[in-house]
Amino acid sequence: MSTYKEFLIERNQIDSLIKKGYQIKNVRETLDGAYVDFENQDEEEKFVTLHIMNADTRKYFGTLIVKQLGIYF
Repeated sequence: MSTYKEFLIERNQIDSLIKKGYQIKNVRETLDGAYVDFENQDEEEKFVTLHIMNADTRKYFGTLIVKQLGIYF
């Protein structure tokens, strides 16, 4: 699979959770990628963890964290 297709798949997974009202609660960086924990108290499945391996997707969720925290430059 191409790197761009991998990015699109991971980005769509993140965007789907964000649209459902999930928020990023924790990120664990490893040599295998990043594990991003999402939380939504209103959903039946309150916690979801995604394993993000693509570098561009890791930058993408970084911008979402900044936006979520309300930090603007």
